[in-house]
Amino acid sequence: MRTKDFIYYASAAVLLAGTTQVAQADEVATQTPSVTEGNQYQPATAAEIFGGEAALPATPSSTVSAPVATSEVAKPSAPAVSTSLAPQSSEAVTTAASTSVANSTVAVTSTSVTSSVVSSESATASTSATNSETSNSAVATPAKLTNSTDVPSPTLKVQPKTFIDVSSHNGEISVDDYRVLARQGVGGVVVKLTEDTWYNNPKAPSQVRNAQIAGLQVSTYHFSRYTTEEEARAEARFYIQAAQKLNLPKNTVMVNDFEDSKMLPNINRNTQAWVNEMRKHGYNNLMFYTSASWLDENNLGYRGPVSTSQFGIENFWVAQYPSSTLTATSAKNMRYNAKTGAWQFSATANLLPGKHVFDHSVDYTGRFTANASAEVDATQGDLSGTISIVNNNPTLGSFDVVISNVKAPNGVETVSVPIWSEINGQDDIIWYTADRQNNGTYTVNVKASAHKNSTGLYNIHLYYIQKDGQMTGVGGTTTQVFIGKTPEQLKPKASFAIENNNAKAGTFDAVITNISAPLGVKEVLVPSWSLENGQDDLIWHKATKQADGSYRVTIKASEHKGNKGNYRADAYIVDNSNNRHYIAEKVVSVYYARPSGVLTIENNNTAAGTFDAVVRNIVAPTGLKEVLVPSWSLAGGQDDLIWHKATRQADGSYRVTIKATDHKNSTGKYRADAYIVDDSNKRFYLTEKVVEVTQTRPSASLVIENNNADLGTFDAVIRNIVAPNGVKEVLVPSWSLVNGQDDLVWHKASRQSDGSYRVTIKASDHKNSLGNYRADVYIVDNANQRHYVTETIVDVKHNKPVGTISVVNNNKDTGTFDVIISDVYSSKGVRTVQVPIWSEKDGQDDIIWYEATRQANGTYTVNVQATNHKNSTGLYNIHLYYILNDGSQVGVGGTTTTVEFRNAKTKTQTYITNVNSEAGSYTVVVDQAPQGRQIKNIRVAVWSESNQGNLSWYNTAPTGSHTEINVSTVNHKNLIGNYTTHVYVDYVDNTEDGFNLGETALAPRNRRVEPQTTYYSQRDPRWASKWYGVSNMDQSGCVPTSLAMTFTDILGTVIAPTTVADYLYYNTNSFNKTSVAGTDADGIVLASKNWGLKSNVLSSIANIASALMSGQHVLAAVGASQFINYPYTHEIVLHGYDNGKTYVRDPFNANNNGWYSLDYIHGVQSRDAMDTKLGAPFFSIFA
Repeated sequence: MRTKDFIYYASAAVLLAGTTQVAQADEVATQTPSVTEGNQYQPATAAEIFGGEAALPATPSSTVSAPVATSEVAKPSAPAVSTSLAPQSSEAVTTAASTSVANSTVAVTSTSVTSSVVSSESATASTSATNSETSNSAVATPAKLTNSTDVPSPTLKVQPKTFIDVSSHNGEISVDDYRVLARQGVGGVVVKLTEDTWYNNPKAPSQVRNAQIAGLQVSTYHFSRYTTEEEARAEARFYIQAAQKLNLPKNTVMVNDFEDSKMLPNINRNTQAWVNEMRKHGYNNLMFYTSASWLDENNLGYRGPVSTSQFGIENFWVAQYPSSTLTATSAKNMRYNAKTGAWQFSATANLLPGKHVFDHSVDYTGRFTANASAEVDATQGDLSGTISIVNNNPTLGSFDVVISNVKAPNGVETVSVPIWSEINGQDDIIWYTADRQNNGTYTVNVKASAHKNSTGLYNIHLYYIQKDGQMTGVGGTTTQVFIGKTPEQLKPKASFAIENNNAKAGTFDAVITNISAPLGVKEVLVPSWSLENGQDDLIWHKATKQADGSYRVTIKASEHKGNKGNYRADAYIVDNSNNRHYIAEKVVSVYYARPSGVLTIENNNTAAGTFDAVVRNIVAPTGLKEVLVPSWSLAGGQDDLIWHKATRQADGSYRVTIKATDHKNSTGKYRADAYIVDDSNKRFYLTEKVVEVTQTRPSASLVIENNNADLGTFDAVIRNIVAPNGVKEVLVPSWSLVNGQDDLVWHKASRQSDGSYRVTIKASDHKNSLGNYRADVYIVDNANQRHYVTETIVDVKHNKPVGTISVVNNNKDTGTFDVIISDVYSSKGVRTVQVPIWSEKDGQDDIIWYEATRQANGTYTVNVQATNHKNSTGLYNIHLYYILNDGSQVGVGGTTTTVEFRNAKTKTQTYITNVNSEAGSYTVVVDQAPQGRQIKNIRVAVWSESNQGNLSWYNTAPTGSHTEINVSTVNHKNLIGNYTTHVYVDYVDNTEDGFNLGETALAPRNRRVEPQTTYYSQRDPRWASKWYGVSNMDQSGCVPTSLAMTFTDILGTVIAPTTVADYLYYNTNSFNKTSVAGTDADGIVLASKNWGLKSNVLSSIANIASALMSGQHVLAAVGASQFINYPYTHEIVLHGYDNGKTYVRDPFNANNNGWYSLDYIHGVQSRDAMDTKLGAPFFSIFA
């Protein structure tokens, strides 16, 4: 699957809910320049989004129940304490605790949490209601309640959760983003899938999938454009295809978003057609989104055109914005449009600061939020827990245990901490239950008095009782406990000395010995710094323990800016309770000759924008390996930083030339530093300089002319050129902004007579992308320096299908020529290129509709022979048609060419015509040349088997100057295959000619082979959600599933789709290993071989039919068709044969299983490079 999505951008109109003009809805553009975006009617800020709006109690409903917190999970009983439990578990859990485990969360509700949240939310809601009523009276006068959809009754249902809607303009929304929304009370998301019959939201798959993972209820909407009943039905089918592609269940809420004013005539009749089509396909959970002004029952005092009684007022989701500062809580209390199913009260909800704002809605019936998952349990995830000992009091004999990062797979109900002293085993063990703190940690206070006043080493172990009652060991630690000790008595002591003061290297060792530490030694730290400039070069070193028990660290002047003079080094000991203790300090004199040098700037060339950095008078006590000069312009930080290696000169200096062209042609201040690298590969900073760089750069103006929407072309024109260093050439790089610079083309502009430069830029050179293009101008001067000058943005449209027809290889002797079609493009996509060709002689009696063959370079070709056109000569007409992806045919253009056939006058002509592959027949024609030898007899040899096992001869005398010999597969065992034809002509002068007419593919369709019907679905719940690389089986498992059906049929043993997928993913590079999900052709071959089977590429219908008639299975990759929507491709299984048809098994949709013509399957074959990399997208698989 490889696709390029065309996104059109435009601003959305801002409309008031009280007007009859409709708000602009979501996403992208129509095929005309108008653009829609995001259900946006009126701007509104969201400074107080969600003030606990879930507080309003929901009235129970007989049809829809709002989600409630569950408390059915029984609290596990406290575990029985065993004197052997803690130490046995300790060893096991210590191993577990040392393993790095990634955190994750799963939705679980807690009774205690829920009750507290509800109570706080209730209080907030009542306060907000009062505020909202006050503010609304100042913003807008409430509409009359008579005959309105606003119901002020306090008993009206209002769902506790709100919902949002999203489109591609909201971009990628991660699972964590959705969880943030859920924590703010959002229970549902309505994802845009489609618009009209041509646009699919490219972000929909991830927006839907991530919302589902986060526990939000997913609904979808379609932005409608229909103006007739047939268009409404077509849009419904297009919407359904998108929903099926995402595997959305049929009970998903499906929203018809109608806002385009062109839809108003016959809106109810056309919408009813849309409804009927949706229900016809099993989609009955339908709703309708529009402005309040469109409804015939609203709070505006007048009737809109849409019949609420026809479609049910409870099925409408209404947009109306009475205040720009409305919060969710206030909206729930206002209850605008409360007879409807939902009310969109804001289009500018800033729920994820820094990201695109959201449309925000209140749910009255629960249709959009009732199926949202419960709140996420913060303690649910992979097993983890961190034990910390704090507040260790040696006087009182007490300490605190803090447990953080508390998580377990089934959530944590209780945190248990068994603690005992080392004295007398576990005779003082106590199982503490830790108390949960507001920050999510758990704490235990421990006193030695509760442990027989034991001192010394204490063991602290950690267990969780999960919410399923299971006890799990997590980890453990120890700590030292004292009673009646002062901090001074427990303070560690040690000796601190300086050794190995190396003047040349500028290093010395700090050594700590004779350590006495009642609380143990966790680590020894030595901070050091030079006294020259305060502590600006302070470094904390961790000393290393030596074999004799001392600790040592080497301190280097080179790490302290290379300063010489007095250094200070302190010694600290960190005990096992993480307390840091100062021990002693030393001052050390460091004699260190630091490297030095002088940096000067020379040859500052304003014309060239260059200067030389020269380093002289270098002093390098530890040797000189190289001199480096980093340089950068100060205009953009260090975004153009370059490290230059200076070159040694004869006088001992080092020099490098720095060019503005290497620094984005920036002008202004530059900085250049000097560094040396010594013989030990240590780099030393020496000095720096700031340089003013000026450069005389060329200038010019760029204008866009002749922007041709029919052809998809425009001219870039460069005028008013000023180039102090001359103009060698003018370059114009251009690219579409759709997908980065993947279609970048550098054009060389042509000089015009008026001194300007011009180049025509074609969309066909840029993958036929539409929308914004960028064109830059560069001037190359006479010194071959390229200078950026300016740029512009162009909106490129391409309305009409285009194609360029070229006639090449016109052979006047043989009467043949080739037609090449290039620049093939249509905004609706091109399925087939057709080229009808006929001679001017006798009208169109020799017309042939050729289907052009696509070449690797994207062109299409047709070979034409006069022998196929009754040997006519003279003028030939060549027309061009496209079959578009929607099945329509459109004419593109035409041309003519002149054909001569000199050989026809003097040489016998032989050719094949009237080929009927299905009937298994064709005609061999022998034409006597008017000025050639007289024919006496004709013999034709025909066969298809490699050993000529079905060879048959056809003998006939000539019938005048034109003789026809009919060939039928009935005479050749009725086999499917490529039939070779040799013609032998005997003349009256006893001479003979032989002609090889090549191979003719025949596939007589008169043999039935019953299909095998093993069936697997890639959407089977047993494996649909299993992920491999970039995707899961549901979305990209068609090939593994098709192979599994095939292998199971052939081998008679059950081979599961995941068995094949495991092999492909873990043993090949063919499945889901790139940014494009799916399996390439190599994967089919490799998997077949792995299961001991053979495979062949099938390049023609005849080959496919032959394989099927011989009982083989065929895997077929298809493109846009009944099985898959453009631009994706899909794998299906073919098996069985009956009169030109085969039985299809579709791993994605079992409803598609059945008999199909090979012509149809072959006609919708995939053209994607993944599927055709071995030549064709069809593979036979056999034992």
